[in-house]
Amino acid sequence: TRHSQRSRDALLKSLATIKACVKDHFVASAPGLILLDTTDTSDAVCGLLEEAFQRHERTIVVIFDNEMYRSEVIWELLFAGASKVYDFEHTPLIHQVIEEQLNRWHTIEGLMQTDFVKENLVGESAIWKNTLREMIEIATYSESSVLIIGESGTGKEMLSRLVHHFDPRRPKGNIVLVDCTTISPELSGSEFFGHEKGAFTGAVNAREGAFSLANNGTLFLDEIGELPLRLQAELLRVIQEGMYKPIGDNFWKKTIFRLVGATNRLLDQEVRNGRFRLDLYYRISSWVCKVPSLEERREDIPLLAQRFFEKSFQKRDLPSIDASLMAYL
Repeated sequence: TRHSQRSRDALLKSLATIKACVKDHFVASAPGLILLDTTDTSDAVCGLLEEAFQRHERTIVVIFDNEMYRSEVIWELLFAGASKVYDFEHTPLIHQVIEEQLNRWHTIEGLMQTDFVKENLVGESAIWKNTLREMIEIATYSESSVLIIGESGTGKEMLSRLVHHFDPRRPKGNIVLVDCTTISPELSGSEFFGHEKGAFTGAVNAREGAFSLANNGTLFLDEIGELPLRLQAELLRVIQEGMYKPIGDNFWKKTIFRLVGATNRLLDQEVRNGRFRLDLYYRISSWVCKVPSLEERREDIPLLAQRFFEKSFQKRDLPSIDASLMAYL
C-alpha cells in the first residue's frame, strides 16, 4: 500500500546513517532487516529467515500491516529464525529501537575480535561463534544469572570466565570457582559461608567463604546439578536475600554476585525427579546457554588440537600433526 511504502521509505532513510557501520562490521554475521506488509508472502519470508538462521545470521522483521501483527504470525516468524519482530505502528521510536539493536550487534562483533576471545575460546565454526555472541550479549547487557549446559570438556568454564570478563559492573570483584562435585557435606558450610576462628574443632584461623570472595564479582558453580538439596536451599536463601552469616559469627554480611552455573545434566528433568529445587532452577536460569558438543563443531577440532599442542610444548620443538591422526580426531 502507499502508506506502507511511505513508512518503509521513512524507516530506511532514518537508518541510512548507520548503513556504513552495518556494511563494514557485519560481514561475518550479516544481520538483516525484513520489512513485511500484505504484499509479502509468509512462506517467502520464512524461507529467508530459515536460510539466515542456518547460517547463524541475525534478522529483524518489521511488520507494517496491523492485520498481520497477530500472535500466530509472530510465533511463525520467530520459529523460522527471526531474532526480533516489531510492529511499526505500535513500537514507540522504532527507528531508534532498530538502530540500537544494530549498534548492539556491532559492539558484540567488536568484542568477538578481542584478544581474550581469540586466545581462550578457539573456534571458527558458525555454531560456536553464535554461542560466543550470545554469551557476550548476556554478559555485557545484563546482570542476570546464567546457566550453561553442555557435555564435559566443551568449554563451560571458559564461557563462565567470558561472562565475568565482559561484565560491565564497576568496581568488579573476582570470579570464584566452586566445583560442586568435590564439596564434602561436613565442610560445605565453611566452603560457602566461611568461618570464624574457633568456630569448630580444627578452625585455627578465620576463613572467607565463596559468598564473601565473590562479592561484587562472579560465583561460578561447576556441576551445580551435583549440589545436595540442603545446600540448594541455603544457596537459594543467599541469592534471594543477598545476606549470609559465616559459621561462628553473630552478624549477617552482605554479598552481591553474579551466579553462573554449569552442568552436564538436564536440570528440568532433575526437578521433575525431585533431585533439584524448582525455585532454585528458576533463580539460576534467567539465561540458559547450551554449549555445542565437538560433534556439532568438528571443523574446530584441528584448531583446538593445534592450540593444545602449542600449550603442551610451549612452542619448543613443536611437532606437526600427522594427517591420519587429524582425520582420526
